[in-house]
Amino acid sequence: MSVKILNHPLIDHHMNKLRSKDTNNFDFRISAKIVSNLMGYEIFKSLSTENVQINTPLEKFKGREVKKPFPCLVSILRAGSIIVDGLLEVLPNCSVGHIGIYRDHKTLLPKDYLTKLPNNIHKKKVFLCDPMLATGGSAIRAIEVLNENNCYDISLICLLACDEGINLTLKKYPKINIFAAQKDPVLNKKGYILPGLG
Repeated sequence: MSVKILNHPLIDHHMNKLRSKDTNNFDFRISAKIVSNLMGYEIFKSLSTENVQINTPLEKFKGREVKKPFPCLVSILRAGSIIVDGLLEVLPNCSVGHIGIYRDHKTLLPKDYLTKLPNNIHKKKVFLCDPMLATGGSAIRAIEVLNENNCYDISLICLLACDEGINLTLKKYPKINIFAAQKDPVLNKKGYILPGLG
């Protein structure tokens, strides 16, 4: 189990845009995608590689490439798709899955309505993508869905996380790795992260 909050000046720069109430939808999407791109370099460091030999125009070259099967990026719909899009630009060989979950605003409990995963996902490393880890309810339910499909090698990718969501997720699933661009300390009474995103 590990929690990694990524510290990088470019991530911080674009996270400020994501936090500002003055950022328009277009600029928000662009910054979210850039942050996801930047996170990809750290997230994918754990991937296994293998030796390969290729032919350059001049001679043979012994290099390394990512070992198959390539990972699967699973979006918690629909907000997680922006992270998936950014990560696909870094490693376009990934397969993609979707889990539809929404939070009931009265009970704050997760409700799932869709599961669409690749047939061979149980053989792959899974990166579960959700922009905000707030109460932890949606993440925990999505991990349950993945476990029900025999997926256990899971990392959770968030733009913003808070201590409560991190602690609840790790209490239920202590082997999960969590990557977040930034972390905020608390939730308000409605379960929103403070200070949060724009």
